[in-house]
Amino acid sequence: MRVTPAVLFFLVVAATAAQSQVRNAELGYSLTLPDGFTDFPEARSQKDVVDSWSEATPVSANGAMVLLVARMHGTLPREAMRQEDVPANTQVVSFKWKGFDVSGVKTQASQEGKPVFVLVAQVPLRKEAVQLSVAGPADQAARGQAIMEATLASLEGETNWLTSSERAERLGRVTGAIAVAVIAALAWRKWRARSA
Repeated sequence: MRVTPAVLFFLVVAATAAQSQVRNAELGYSLTLPDGFTDFPEARSQKDVVDSWSEATPVSANGAMVLLVARMHGTLPREAMRQEDVPANTQVVSFKWKGFDVSGVKTQASQEGKPVFVLVAQVPLRKEAVQLSVAGPADQAARGQAIMEATLASLEGETNWLTSSERAERLGRVTGAIAVAVIAALAWRKWRARSA
């Protein structure tokens, strides 16, 4: 059997794509790893970190970027995080995930005397919320933002939040049920008034 270069290319691309897809059955999510990121098991020794990856070959001379997923031990409410609830050197930011605005934080810090950035997004998964974090050398902050956005765009999982249309549908059902109950109560009063 002769394999054409196009078929061979497709097989290589498909194998690479399959390798970069990550699934976590316990927390109910999957995501696509950014190009160049590989398993980073040392980070999973940190409390609540369930998945972790690092750049195989750092782009910056100041070190590698890391991508972490940490469990939050609960679900998230719809209310956004407030600036007054975070430390002074931290900025509350918003990220897009599945059409929702999810809360997160952005900060600059220092690690081993070198400036670093940290981005964190809180994702409202149904089973348990998770925090997706991207961190690395400060000179890679813009690239880190792009990695966060791309990873969030690829992150799949059921959420405990309702979309606007789902909320409207539920409100319509509740309103309809209330209207039926009011009509039934009025009919019952008329029936009682006639039978008295």
